[in-house]
Amino acid sequence: MFIFTNLSITVASIGIVLAATSFISGLQLVRSTSASIEGMIHRANGYLTIILFIVLTLIAISSSMINMAALLLPLTGLAVFLVKLWIIRRHKRLLKYVSWMGGTLITIWLFVFYVNIPV
Repeated sequence: MFIFTNLSITVASIGIVLAATSFISGLQLVRSTSASIEGMIHRANGYLTIILFIVLTLIAISSSMINMAALLLPLTGLAVFLVKLWIIRRHKRLLKYVSWMGGTLITIWLFVFYVNIPV
């Protein structure tokens, strides 16, 4: 059986790639003096990440799984992402924690990938 036949595993795979590229582009944004192509990549990755978390949550709800991790992990990732946005938009003094939250998002995507692997 081909592993990417399940939609949720495909979405989770895309999410891991987006999280890694977003983390790298975010770190490059911190070091740069002007918003350039990294800024546009980072913003596009953010929008796609929100969409992917919502799609994974809807897949978990629609499949009526008993596995609560398939539902709670995308919601947790979305919550971490929204807290990260809140810190960036409101609290400039907390910006040193944003890279930790980006690393946390990569870890959450790895857990989402693991939970959605078909057995």
